[in-house]
Amino acid sequence: MNIRFLITLFALFLTCLTNCSTEESASGVTEDLLKIDSVHVEMDTVLLIDSICALEEYLLLEGMVNIQQLDSTILVDLKYSTEDNFMHKDMYGCLENCYLQPDVAERLMLCQKYLKKKDSTLTLLIYDGARPRSVQQYMWDLLDMPINEKTKFVSNPKKGSLHNFGAALDVTLANTETQVALDMGAEYDQIGIISWPIKEKIMLDSDLLTIEQVDNRKLLRRSMRAGKFFNIQTEWWHFNACYRDSAYIKYQIIEGLNSIDAINLEKGNQY
Repeated sequence: MNIRFLITLFALFLTCLTNCSTEESASGVTEDLLKIDSVHVEMDTVLLIDSICALEEYLLLEGMVNIQQLDSTILVDLKYSTEDNFMHKDMYGCLENCYLQPDVAERLMLCQKYLKKKDSTLTLLIYDGARPRSVQQYMWDLLDMPINEKTKFVSNPKKGSLHNFGAALDVTLANTETQVALDMGAEYDQIGIISWPIKEKIMLDSDLLTIEQVDNRKLLRRSMRAGKFFNIQTEWWHFNACYRDSAYIKYQIIEGLNSIDAINLEKGNQY
């Protein structure tokens, strides 16, 4: 979806209508149009501004909401807008804000409220939210391994990840003042059973995790349960708002960019 192209067409359409009207009104409107430097179109209360990131425009048009516009105390550090992720590639380009389905974002606010009651010095820190399926496909294609191995790290784009619905997020806890993430015993996106919640007791008994690290994970899970999110058993950071079959009923998948855009991204171009 090329928003700026549609905006240009819209401007030309207005000019055409003007030229087809009376000579007197055409002259006045044409002069006004010539004075306009850029055209802004309002769609469902969303104002598309030339300077906004193209991927951000797309997510807004898909009905996603910026979580920090609902709760500015929630921190965001999109790891897939950097190379600080297990793919070691920037997947999102210019995107800096976390987007989610509106009802999912509202539930996340409940999680933050619960956490603040438990410890006012802590905050949620979001690493990932809504992710277009085209980006999911790009990630899937980059992983050079058998399908049964790929699915341990990236959901098959044919089925769609809950990230692709804007109904999942990757999150941790951080100190409000320093904005430094708490120690969870394993880094975000770290591959291995040390990242698995289901193996925490074994890791603790083997001194591979400390009590403090496990307690930090438990506080994160309790906070997320306050918004009715549930975690998966192989990633301490990943939480779902619903199951995939429910997501297909309740939401539409965010298809996003095509393969050409993915190639451009690999070359270092922005969306």
